[in-house]
Amino acid sequence: MTHGGGVAATLATLRRTRGPSKKPPKEQVAIRLDQDVVGALRASGPGWQTRVNAALKDWLAKQPVKRKQRGQDAA
Repeated sequence: MTHGGGVAATLATLRRTRGPSKKPPKEQVAIRLDQDVVGALRASGPGWQTRVNAALKDWLAKQPVKRKQRGQDAA
């Protein structure tokens, strides 16, 4: 017999809260891709979004990134 609220209360007290993320958070964005591209990516199986993220990071690392200076409008 449990006292003070039963099993649900006991489980609630035992549950750990999630701590701060060790990795920086990702940002959700919406982009438009060709249907055949999305189809091929999804067909590659679970984890396709993570692989796309890794491929974009790899591509960015190889690019001479031009950063916009403050006060400049987008081209």
